[in-house]
Amino acid sequence: MSDNHLFNEITEEPAALERVYHAYVGQRNPALKEAVRLINSSPAVFMTGMATSEYGCIPAACLLGQGGKPNYLYDVSELLYYHLEGLPKGAVLVVVSQSGESAEIVHLLEEIKGRIPIVGIYNNTTSTLAMGSTVGLPIYAGPQKACGSKTNSATLAVMNLLAEALLGRDVYQAGEQILKASASLNVVFENWEEELRPGADLLENSPYTVFVGRGPGRASAMFSSVLFREVPKVVAEGMPAATFRHGLREMITPDHRVVIFAPRGKTTRNLVGLAEDMLKIGVPVCVFTNHDIPLKPSKQCWIYRTGALDEFYSPLVDITPPQLLGYILAKRGGLEPGKLIISTYITTVE
Repeated sequence: MSDNHLFNEITEEPAALERVYHAYVGQRNPALKEAVRLINSSPAVFMTGMATSEYGCIPAACLLGQGGKPNYLYDVSELLYYHLEGLPKGAVLVVVSQSGESAEIVHLLEEIKGRIPIVGIYNNTTSTLAMGSTVGLPIYAGPQKACGSKTNSATLAVMNLLAEALLGRDVYQAGEQILKASASLNVVFENWEEELRPGADLLENSPYTVFVGRGPGRASAMFSSVLFREVPKVVAEGMPAATFRHGLREMITPDHRVVIFAPRGKTTRNLVGLAEDMLKIGVPVCVFTNHDIPLKPSKQCWIYRTGALDEFYSPLVDITPPQLLGYILAKRGGLEPGKLIISTYITTVE
């Protein structure tokens, strides 16, 4: 046990995933069954969250889309002011908030006033969201004292289980992926400092770092960019990998760094192609992958191998090495990893 809350919560991620497994797969969960019944009465699946809570829905949205189920994912603030009136009659809203107390979430519940059924995804079981949900699906991450880490993993796991159940699939297969992710994370923690040091060396002192992914991997990119802003407190951005080519490629230089999440899946070749493109123009890259890719490690290209998971579950593992990299870089910069200086863990102002 470390004296740093962030490090402790990163290393608690395997246990958090196992708690999700036991709560929703290892035993019959009437709340999950009721949530599925309720959402399936809706014209489509409508999901909303702020920042990392929104990003935790991305793989589930991809699962639903691949399964032929219409779905929409909104930033809560955008939904509040620009889209709420557009929800169709009979809509059910999946509201995701790890704290359950973010200003936008509280405002949304006040605005809805019980008119729209809510399936709440939250960590704090006494929160405003928990109390205001028609059906609640806790993420079981445990108390949070630092920037998001285990709460992000648990959110991903619960949302994917919900998506699989909505598609009428056997959640035991999803549970197997969650347990595989937990086991893979325990491997990540073995010799983690030695394994990750080259990546930290490559990323250190970069004036701008961009994290990119496609499909479910976009969640890994978005999560990681937030953590790099909050922990080592560097200029970092997350975006879809295809978007990178529409403008950002023009300003990227060899002083910058590009981090690419390229798990085995539909767009692995595209992601590897982006890495090759960056290396040709002298931009160093970090690549996280669980696939044999035609890239060779070098001083400009650091490749980190992750556990073999289905593409939709790869973020359960892929978001953790960047968390540890952020921890390393914060310590090198003389910062207490995970401690917010200006912001607060729960945002109380819209």
